[in-house]
Amino acid sequence: MNFMHNILISFFYVGYLKYAPGTAASLLAMLIFYFIPNILILQSGIVIFIALCGFILCYNHSRDCLEKDPSFIVIDEVVGMSISLFMIPKNILLYMLCFLIFRYLDIYKPLLIDKSQNVEMGIGIMLDDVLSGLITCLLAWVIISWL
Repeated sequence: MNFMHNILISFFYVGYLKYAPGTAASLLAMLIFYFIPNILILQSGIVIFIALCGFILCYNHSRDCLEKDPSFIVIDEVVGMSISLFMIPKNILLYMLCFLIFRYLDIYKPLLIDKSQNVEMGIGIMLDDVLSGLITCLLAWVIISWL
C-alpha cells in the first residue's frame, strides 16, 4: 500500500488509533462537516468526491490485501457520516443526534446493512456505511420536519 493510499484510507491515520478508530473518524468528520456551508452543490460535490475516493481505495485494498475489512480503514465512516449530515441545519444537537444514530447503525448493522457488507471487491466495506448514512439522514429529516 503506497503512502497516499494509506493516508486517505485511514483518514490521515485516525484509523490507526488504538481504541475506537471508526468512532473517532466519525466524530472528526462531523466536526469538519459542521463548518461546510449548507450549499447543495458544495455538499453534494464533497460527498460524491469522498465516496468515489472511498470506493476506489477500498477496491484497491481488497485487490491487494487478504484482510477483508481491517479496523484502520475508516474512510467508510467518513463517507457515512458525511451522508448523515447532508444539508442538515447547523445545530449541534442535530449533529450529535446524527452522530449517535449513525454510530448505532454502523455498529449494530440492522437489517439490510449487515448483508450489504458481504458484497465483494471492497464495495461492502463502503456500502454498509453508505446505507447507515442514508438511513440516518432520512431519520434526521423526519425529526426536523416534526420540530
